[in-house]
Amino acid sequence: MIISVVYDTLVIRAPDGNYVGRLAMDWSVSEDGKVWTFKLYPNATWHDGKPVTAEDVAFTYNYIRDYYNYTRFASYAIFIKEAKVIDDYTVQIELKSPYAPFLYYLAAGVYILPKHIWKDVKPSELAQYKNEPPIGSGPFIFAEHKPQQYYKLVANPKYHLGRPYIDTLLYPIISNADAMLLALKNNEVDVVTWSIPYQTIPQLVTEPNIKLHNVTETGARYAYFNCQRWPMNEVKFRQAVHYAINITEVVNIVYQGYALPGSLGRLPPVLSPWYNENLPPKEKKYPFNLSKAAQLLNELGLIDRNGDGWRDYPNGTTFTLTIYSPSYDPLRVRWGEILSNNLKEIGVKVNYQPLEWTALVNKLNSGDFDILIIGGVGSLDPDILRDIFHTKGFWNNGHCTIPGLDALLEKQANTTDIEARKALVWKIQEILAENVPLLNTVHQQFVFAYRDDTWKGWVLDPLASPDNWFSLMSLYNVKLQTAPTTTITIHPTTQPSATTSVTLPTTIATTPITSPTVTTSTTPPSGADYTLIAVGAVAVIVIVAIALVIMRTTRK
Repeated sequence: MIISVVYDTLVIRAPDGNYVGRLAMDWSVSEDGKVWTFKLYPNATWHDGKPVTAEDVAFTYNYIRDYYNYTRFASYAIFIKEAKVIDDYTVQIELKSPYAPFLYYLAAGVYILPKHIWKDVKPSELAQYKNEPPIGSGPFIFAEHKPQQYYKLVANPKYHLGRPYIDTLLYPIISNADAMLLALKNNEVDVVTWSIPYQTIPQLVTEPNIKLHNVTETGARYAYFNCQRWPMNEVKFRQAVHYAINITEVVNIVYQGYALPGSLGRLPPVLSPWYNENLPPKEKKYPFNLSKAAQLLNELGLIDRNGDGWRDYPNGTTFTLTIYSPSYDPLRVRWGEILSNNLKEIGVKVNYQPLEWTALVNKLNSGDFDILIIGGVGSLDPDILRDIFHTKGFWNNGHCTIPGLDALLEKQANTTDIEARKALVWKIQEILAENVPLLNTVHQQFVFAYRDDTWKGWVLDPLASPDNWFSLMSLYNVKLQTAPTTTITIHPTTQPSATTSVTLPTTIATTPITSPTVTTSTTPPSGADYTLIAVGAVAVIVIVAIALVIMRTTRK
């Protein structure tokens, strides 16, 4: 969240699915879908006082085009042919081919960099470069960081869309969930930016000034199969693992009902119309059935050859399956245990190890695993499937190869007609359901907590946390006499928005989505200091070295 208010994108997706200009005041696309033109706000400035111009925008897009392997945009920047400066406040981005989710991934997903700061930073220096202090153009200015204590941002008085009513954003680092919830109850923090533990929900719903906000993730909690190893590269083996886990048990016991069974096509039901409603759920196509799982393993030649109770490879050596999970998430640790124990019941010798984050990522990137439980990689656009399942996809850490899938993934990305693209995306999900390159276990529901007795104007997006950009631009302190009422311009778009019609536990009252509003330039009463305190439980908020969000220095 810190990056998204320190830096600006050209546009941002509003809670209703339409797009709102941030640096861009208007935009259009050519008939062939290959040239996007953006008119910039002429009064936008960087935090060091220099103007934001088309030079900065063109520089940023050409930078990620040239050095995409150093950023998280590897799968999207390949579409960029050239970004051109038309005049000081007009920029054109020419694509090599039409890219259906351009607005979502590239216009709303790329933080614009100040050329005068970044033009001399070489890609080889990015991992070591200290972007201190980060200079953006967003509504908040980076003020201070005290390691292991907090991050502090202050309002940008010259923000081109209007000064926020919040004077200071303070992000204290609290590594204990109990301490975090106590601080919330004691009015020491205003919002929790990390999903609260489900067992704490009953005690919070009785608090009159604390509200809870439910968000069903657009990603998933899933496990990679390492398809560079046998037998993980066998469809039968991956299907056997699917038969060996009881998803209903995981949803109801591990997640206490705050999750949906993982879709076999990877996309969750909230992503209508892209979610393939005709796909059978995992519980029907691959119901929990250890006998069926054992049968498939037998067909692969994984049988007990020496009578010791453990299955062996065809050459007679013991088959040992290594499974890793993130030790920092007790929920994924638990369903990893369930899967491991079930596999042991049918004679699979399992080496199950929960690992801390750095060790887990090292295993993932090096390919040193059989099955690795992880999660995330959410998106509101189905092109995330290309990112995960294409043989060259940025997130294809399992390296599974499915004949014909790459071509379909590429075609849907280039198809701008919604119905034609939908047909392709549904077909892709059918292929995934048969080949099961991932164990897509659940789509988790996140529950965020915030106080409404000090700050009013929360904009609740069903697919985002309460401290989203619209909230931080709309919130005002109750001590102010009047609330901001200026409504920002919503840019029309033909892209479908995600649905929110998903059945989940009803113990939390949902709050209606309010229309996004942004304040005009106003100054709080003299002497007042309105500080909103946001805390992420257990998670450490990190300012990355570059607004592009460097994921790793190289990409294999």
